[in-house]
Amino acid sequence: KNGVGPNLADPMGGTRGEGRGGFGYSAQLKAKGGSWSYEDMNAWLHRPAQFVPGTRMAAFPGMNSDKQRADVIAYLRSIPARQ
Repeated sequence: KNGVGPNLADPMGGTRGEGRGGFGYSAQLKAKGGSWSYEDMNAWLHRPAQFVPGTRMAAFPGMNSDKQRADVIAYLRSIPARQ
């Protein structure tokens, strides 16, 4: 379920800013539009504020490690999506 952030069960291919369960995404993320590709998720995890200027992800500056980002993406893919 959603909490401080949205439910992160397998977001790949999902529409940015339109997650499951009615999470209140920022207007900036909604305006970005499109779907989450692996490349986009990598860019988001690397520098959220560069990928979506004005995002509410101020507490998370990003991850420098390519391996850590790949591990996070693999983990997100492993969580079964729930509608």
